[in-house]
Amino acid sequence: MKEEQLGSRKKTYIILDTTAFLAKYPLQHYSSHELLTTVHVISELRDRESREAFEIALNIGRIKVVQPDKKFIDKAINISKSIGEHTSLSKTDLSILALALQYSLYGQVIVITDDYALQNTLLYAGIPFKPLRTTGIKRLRRYLVVCPTCGYVSTNIGENICPLCNSKLIKKKFS
Repeated sequence: MKEEQLGSRKKTYIILDTTAFLAKYPLQHYSSHELLTTVHVISELRDRESREAFEIALNIGRIKVVQPDKKFIDKAINISKSIGEHTSLSKTDLSILALALQYSLYGQVIVITDDYALQNTLLYAGIPFKPLRTTGIKRLRRYLVVCPTCGYVSTNIGENICPLCNSKLIKKKFS
């Protein structure tokens, strides 16, 4: 018999973006779920309260800091490129996406984030997300990142300036 038929449930992983700490996400309410984040998120916690909340959660074993495998980082980059979000996602966003992709192999994943570009990419990848301070996106958007001056189309992560003519690249909605 399949696992689902026996009534066993897969584990749920809550992956926390920087938003969760800045918004004082109530970690104690999710005691039956494993909470994960990345080193990149920790480096974005600059205010004392957020850092202290993170350190307490880490010290009591409530949260784990995980570095996603390189193959999942590469997969996250490729997914972001396929919908034109590659210039909008930071290293932190890509690490969260990669972690979500990796842990979705082991159970259900929910990503806590208010970042619209990350939400869009998660939606495309089929990974659920929960916004905290925003309403969140409702439908997938695809973009082309292009130079309005010479027509160059970007496929490089973080590229914001055209390498051919030095104009600022723009995201154009692609249907």
